[in-house]
Amino acid sequence: MTESEWAVVRPSGLRLTFDAFCETHERAWFGIARARLREDDAAREAVERMKDRLWQHWPRVLREPVPAFRAWAFIKEEIGVSLAETMVRAEEQPAVPDWVAVIREAIEVAKDRAEAEGVHEALYAAIRGLSERRHDVVVLRYLLELSDRTIAEYLDTTEANVRSTASQAITRLARALGHERGER
Repeated sequence: MTESEWAVVRPSGLRLTFDAFCETHERAWFGIARARLREDDAAREAVERMKDRLWQHWPRVLREPVPAFRAWAFIKEEIGVSLAETMVRAEEQPAVPDWVAVIREAIEVAKDRAEAEGVHEALYAAIRGLSERRHDVVVLRYLLELSDRTIAEYLDTTEANVRSTASQAITRLARALGHERGER
């Protein structure tokens, strides 16, 4: 069966094909894989494996109410596989993501050049302490700059829940860094 045959008309009236779906969501898949795996090559491999798997299950995924949520589950599983493979190869814990580099990228985006001694390391530790859901929202919202609507689709939740989760994450990060909201 060809790719164009494996398309469906969604309730919105839009035709959804595998290629269009991947093109729409691949930036977020790569972003979360990069944040978790640290290396571009490892992230690309995880995304490619995920897309192969998604293609194998594409007809079933299309029948689901929120195909992006199933795809998100697949990428998270492939990230887990990559981390496990790294542990087996190295026979030790995988290297933690280089949050200093990730946070510096975010600072560039925000055009905030101030760097104080130890701030990045403290922020890294605070981000590490977030729940997986809050971590995902922080990466998707603040690093990849995705809309709350898109994040809600990935996480199969509401936009209000995304906003609430983001707010909770920021509050926890501020508390972990010794700042209360509103302090500068």
